[in-house]
Amino acid sequence: MHTLLDVLQAILFVGVPVGIFSFLMIYFSYQKGYLSTDDELKDVFKKNNDTGSSLSRKHKKDLLFLHSKWVTFGGGFYGLIALLTFIVIELTQVINFLFSIKGWQDVVALFTLDTLIAMIIDSITNMIQAIIWFTYWSGKFNTDNFIVWIFIAYISYRFAEKYAMRYTVYQRKHAHEGVLEE
Repeated sequence: MHTLLDVLQAILFVGVPVGIFSFLMIYFSYQKGYLSTDDELKDVFKKNNDTGSSLSRKHKKDLLFLHSKWVTFGGGFYGLIALLTFIVIELTQVINFLFSIKGWQDVVALFTLDTLIAMIIDSITNMIQAIIWFTYWSGKFNTDNFIVWIFIAYISYRFAEKYAMRYTVYQRKHAHEGVLEE
């Protein structure tokens, strides 16, 4: 019973968010032309990529910010979870700061050299935490079956990947049929 409850929690707290985030990242990769529906996503991030995808380190400067970060973190499942972890860490810090503001002095303090240096160091630390995301999340979720949680996240990523591709193909087919009818 405990394992079943753990799986249900993993689906709710990891599977759904990872699935939604994966779908959005992959779907917009198709929409922006970074990916082709003719190529498998798992082949796109290989070092000797011959798929013609622009979702690569070579084209990183031409990508939108989030897609560029995804590639920076290695692409694929690992890179996507690292990116999601980075976003969660950064947003958590921003929200904590906003709730800790007691007066205008706190806002003015943001513009000091000490604060700027601390923010740069903090950002580098956050990137390192995101790269080793499995250690970050194992401390956040109270579970004995952390491997199950990673497995659920991976399954969600794969489902989102397939659905994003199929949805893109469906939209293009539907748009093409609409053009032919006119």
